[in-house]
Amino acid sequence: MIKFIKYCATFVLPFLIAAVPLEWMLRQVPNPYKYKYEWMQKNASDVEILIFGSSHTFFGVRPQFIKGKAFSLANVSQSHKEDYYLLKYWADRYRHLRTVIVPISYFTWFSQGLESGNESFRCRYYKLYMDCDLYPDSPFYNLELSHFGSAKGKVDKLFSEDTDPGCDDYGWGNAYKLSLKDTVSWSSGTEAEAAVERHKAKDWNSIGTNYERMKEMAEFCKEHGIQLVLITTPCWHSYYDKLARVQLQRMYELTRKFQKDSGVLYLDYMRDTRFVADDFFDSNHLSDVGAEKFTKILDKDIKRHGRSQ
Repeated sequence: MIKFIKYCATFVLPFLIAAVPLEWMLRQVPNPYKYKYEWMQKNASDVEILIFGSSHTFFGVRPQFIKGKAFSLANVSQSHKEDYYLLKYWADRYRHLRTVIVPISYFTWFSQGLESGNESFRCRYYKLYMDCDLYPDSPFYNLELSHFGSAKGKVDKLFSEDTDPGCDDYGWGNAYKLSLKDTVSWSSGTEAEAAVERHKAKDWNSIGTNYERMKEMAEFCKEHGIQLVLITTPCWHSYYDKLARVQLQRMYELTRKFQKDSGVLYLDYMRDTRFVADDFFDSNHLSDVGAEKFTKILDKDIKRHGRSQ
């Protein structure tokens, strides 16, 4: 038995020795979570508009084109659980925050949370880079190396000396450029079909939890004199034409109910005909061109509705 333990130690020890510096190096690779946390640490007292949410706002709303000091705290697959945590995190530093923008998508009210889906590996980024205590203190949530796919991507980025954090100076996700659009999947509609299937609710068991969390965000904003704005970002017809009618109807019912209960502003652009094919990167995400166009429209609409309220 002792020989066996020695053999295992001899075999495993070199990997452990190599893993420590590799883990450290992976944490030095620029990423949007680290960038956004550090930006907020410096600018939370001055920021006026914050954008939260998932990829629909991460890629779809460009703070650069909002009048005022705006910044995006949105990230891929981010749920309202992370939104609310980040909103509260800098609560004692806000001095000028006046508007918070949160997306309501086809899947929003039915989401089971970031930790329960295929994107659960992203939970570690909030713990590692955003001082987030929402998840357990286990290796899965505390080590870059615990997920091979994402770790490999960071190794590739490290050796290519790519210093782009994956977002611009304002926190907007800069990867969905029109020049990189997959025109084959766009033309065939295969991407849209996959997206609709991916966003279909597995069940409705999480509606209550998501609704309560949104109520908490609304109450926080009300207590701090902040305008909460809910938006549904533009989508292409190949996406919204395939959405399940029952789920879509329930999404709108819940959103209208929340709007009435909380007195927030809701702006729906899902079927907005002002957006053309080149405004989209795929069926439910705007391209860099479309995001600029949409943000300018959104900024004007928020200010116009704000004056009328």
